[in-house]
Amino acid sequence: MFLPERINVAEFLKPSYRYIKLFLLGLLNATLMTVLIFIVTEQVSAANNNPHSFADFNAHLGQSFTVYGGAMGEKVWSKTVELKLIALSAPRKNGSTEQFSVRFQGPIDYPLAKGVYTFENPKTDRFELFLEPYGADTSARYYQAVFNLIT
Repeated sequence: MFLPERINVAEFLKPSYRYIKLFLLGLLNATLMTVLIFIVTEQVSAANNNPHSFADFNAHLGQSFTVYGGAMGEKVWSKTVELKLIALSAPRKNGSTEQFSVRFQGPIDYPLAKGVYTFENPKTDRFELFLEPYGADTSARYYQAVFNLIT
Protein backbone atom coordinates (compact mmCIF):
# COMPACT_ATOMS: atom_id res chain seq x y z
CA MET A 1 0.00 0.00 0.00
CA PHE A 2 1.30 3.39 -0.95
CA LEU A 3 1.00 6.24 1.55
CA PRO A 4 2.49 9.64 0.85
CA GLU A 5 4.90 10.89 3.43
CA ARG A 6 3.54 14.37 3.34
CA ILE A 7 0.27 15.78 1.93
CA ASN A 8 0.29 19.31 0.54
CA VAL A 9 -3.10 20.55 1.76
CA ALA A 10 -3.18 23.56 -0.60
CA GLU A 11 -2.59 21.34 -3.62
CA PHE A 12 -5.12 18.83 -2.33
CA LEU A 13 -7.87 21.47 -1.91
CA LYS A 14 -7.29 23.40 -5.17
CA PRO A 15 -9.81 21.39 -7.20
CA SER A 16 -12.40 21.82 -4.42
CA TYR A 17 -12.10 25.61 -4.58
CA ARG A 18 -12.53 25.43 -8.32
CA TYR A 19 -15.73 23.38 -7.93
CA ILE A 20 -17.07 25.74 -5.27
CA LYS A 21 -16.36 28.69 -7.54
CA LEU A 22 -18.16 27.00 -10.45
CA PHE A 23 -21.09 26.13 -8.18
CA LEU A 24 -21.40 29.74 -6.97
CA LEU A 25 -21.20 31.09 -10.52
CA GLY A 26 -23.92 28.65 -11.57
CA LEU A 27 -26.08 29.71 -8.64
CA LEU A 28 -25.60 33.38 -9.54
CA ASN A 29 -26.49 32.64 -13.16
CA ALA A 30 -29.67 30.79 -12.12
CA THR A 31 -30.67 33.68 -9.84
CA LEU A 32 -30.15 36.25 -12.59
CA MET A 33 -32.17 34.16 -15.05
CA THR A 34 -35.03 33.90 -12.53
CA VAL A 35 -35.07 37.69 -12.09
CA LEU A 36 -34.98 38.22 -15.87
CA ILE A 37 -37.89 35.81 -16.40
CA PHE A 38 -39.87 37.64 -13.71
CA ILE A 39 -39.24 41.02 -15.36
CA VAL A 40 -40.21 39.77 -18.82
CA THR A 41 -43.36 38.13 -17.42
CA GLU A 42 -44.36 41.38 -15.72
CA GLN A 43 -43.84 43.34 -18.95
CA VAL A 44 -45.94 40.86 -20.92
CA SER A 45 -48.70 41.11 -18.29
CA ALA A 46 -48.64 44.89 -18.51
CA ALA A 47 -48.70 44.72 -22.30
CA ASN A 48 -51.98 42.82 -22.21
CA ASN A 49 -53.80 46.10 -21.44
CA ASN A 50 -52.23 47.82 -24.45
CA PRO A 51 -53.28 47.74 -28.08
CA HIS A 52 -51.13 45.12 -29.75
CA SER A 53 -53.22 43.55 -32.49
CA PHE A 54 -55.21 44.74 -35.47
CA ALA A 55 -58.47 44.22 -33.56
CA ASP A 56 -57.17 46.26 -30.60
CA PHE A 57 -56.18 49.21 -32.78
CA ASN A 58 -59.38 48.96 -34.81
CA ALA A 59 -61.35 49.45 -31.58
CA HIS A 60 -59.53 52.79 -31.10
CA LEU A 61 -59.93 54.08 -34.67
CA GLY A 62 -60.77 57.79 -34.64
CA GLN A 63 -59.48 58.30 -31.08
CA SER A 64 -56.70 60.67 -30.05
CA PHE A 65 -53.56 59.72 -28.15
CA THR A 66 -51.25 61.94 -26.12
CA VAL A 67 -47.68 61.39 -27.30
CA TYR A 68 -44.66 61.46 -25.01
CA GLY A 69 -41.02 61.02 -25.95
CA GLY A 70 -37.54 60.94 -24.51
CA ALA A 71 -35.83 58.54 -22.17
CA MET A 72 -37.92 59.50 -19.15
CA GLY A 73 -41.26 59.78 -20.98
CA GLU A 74 -41.46 63.55 -20.88
CA LYS A 75 -43.96 65.26 -23.14
CA VAL A 76 -42.45 65.82 -26.57
CA TRP A 77 -43.22 69.54 -26.58
CA SER A 78 -44.24 72.02 -23.89
CA LYS A 79 -47.65 71.82 -25.58
CA THR A 80 -49.30 68.41 -25.46
CA VAL A 81 -49.02 66.64 -28.82
CA GLU A 82 -52.12 64.73 -29.81
CA LEU A 83 -52.10 62.16 -32.59
CA LYS A 84 -55.37 60.82 -33.95
CA LEU A 85 -55.57 57.22 -35.16
CA ILE A 86 -57.00 57.72 -38.65
CA ALA A 87 -56.41 54.48 -40.58
CA LEU A 88 -55.35 50.86 -40.41
CA SER A 89 -54.15 48.81 -43.35
CA ALA A 90 -55.96 45.54 -43.97
CA PRO A 91 -54.20 42.81 -42.00
CA ARG A 92 -52.27 40.19 -43.93
CA LYS A 93 -51.89 36.81 -42.33
CA ASN A 94 -49.06 34.59 -43.46
CA GLY A 95 -48.86 31.39 -41.48
CA SER A 96 -48.32 32.43 -37.89
CA THR A 97 -47.72 36.15 -38.56
CA GLU A 98 -50.11 39.07 -38.75
CA GLN A 99 -48.92 42.17 -40.62
CA PHE A 100 -50.62 45.57 -40.63
CA SER A 101 -49.88 49.25 -40.20
CA VAL A 102 -51.58 52.04 -38.30
CA ARG A 103 -51.60 55.68 -39.37
CA PHE A 104 -51.87 58.76 -37.21
CA GLN A 105 -52.58 62.41 -37.95
CA GLY A 106 -50.83 65.13 -35.97
CA PRO A 107 -50.47 68.90 -35.92
CA ILE A 108 -48.47 70.56 -38.68
CA ASP A 109 -46.62 72.80 -36.18
CA TYR A 110 -45.12 69.99 -34.08
CA PRO A 111 -43.26 67.48 -36.27
CA LEU A 112 -42.09 64.21 -34.73
CA ALA A 113 -38.87 62.57 -35.89
CA LYS A 114 -38.62 58.84 -36.57
CA GLY A 115 -38.34 57.09 -33.21
CA VAL A 116 -39.99 55.41 -30.25
CA TYR A 117 -42.76 57.33 -28.49
CA THR A 118 -44.99 56.61 -25.54
CA PHE A 119 -48.72 56.79 -26.27
CA GLU A 120 -51.48 57.39 -23.77
CA ASN A 121 -55.24 57.26 -24.17
CA PRO A 122 -57.99 57.33 -21.52
CA LYS A 123 -59.11 53.85 -22.65
CA THR A 124 -55.64 52.21 -22.69
CA ASP A 125 -52.57 52.04 -20.53
CA ARG A 126 -49.39 53.70 -21.72
CA PHE A 127 -47.64 51.85 -24.52
CA GLU A 128 -44.72 52.47 -26.85
CA LEU A 129 -44.64 52.54 -30.64
CA PHE A 130 -41.91 53.13 -33.20
CA LEU A 131 -43.28 55.88 -35.46
CA GLU A 132 -41.98 57.22 -38.71
CA PRO A 133 -43.19 60.24 -40.66
CA TYR A 134 -45.51 59.22 -43.49
CA GLY A 135 -46.21 62.57 -45.16
CA ALA A 136 -47.76 65.99 -44.65
CA ASP A 137 -50.20 68.38 -46.23
CA THR A 138 -51.02 72.02 -45.50
CA SER A 139 -52.97 71.21 -42.34
CA ALA A 140 -51.43 68.09 -40.78
CA ARG A 141 -48.50 65.67 -40.54
CA TYR A 142 -48.96 61.92 -40.86
CA TYR A 143 -47.13 59.07 -39.15
CA GLN A 144 -47.25 55.30 -39.31
CA ALA A 145 -46.27 52.29 -37.24
CA VAL A 146 -45.80 48.91 -38.92
CA PHE A 147 -46.53 45.62 -37.14
CA ASN A 148 -45.27 42.11 -37.84
CA LEU A 149 -46.79 40.04 -35.05
CA ILE A 150 -46.34 36.37 -34.33
CA THR A 151 -49.77 34.98 -33.53
